Amino acid sequence: MVKEFYREFGKRLKELRLQANISQEELAEKVGVAAKTVSYWENAHNPVTLNKIPLIARALNVPAYKLFVFLALEEKAADKDYIELLQAKTGQELDILFNVVKELQKINLK
Repeated sequence: MVKEFYREFGKRLKELRLQANISQEELAEKVGVAAKTVSYWENAHNPVTLNKIPLIARALNVPAYKLFVFLALEEKAADKDYIELLQAKTGQELDILFNVVKELQKINLK
């Protein structure tokens, strides 16, 4: 389940990076990591650390939550209310989402 989350996150990160029309190298420079690190994130070889989330979001010019809105969720969102989407998630999926939100709240977004 966790590996699947990292894969989905990596796909979403790459999608948003390409939409922003920036290279892995450019994103890496803006976030303060090596280009190889961005590649590792996108290919789910290494998880992104939560302190990098606001930097990535800022570099991609998107709200941080957009990094966690995976394609399947966006497709369903047009037809369903977010509450219904959350109700359809398993307990383990909700735990992951809750932990991500909890950690994001700890990050100072100044």
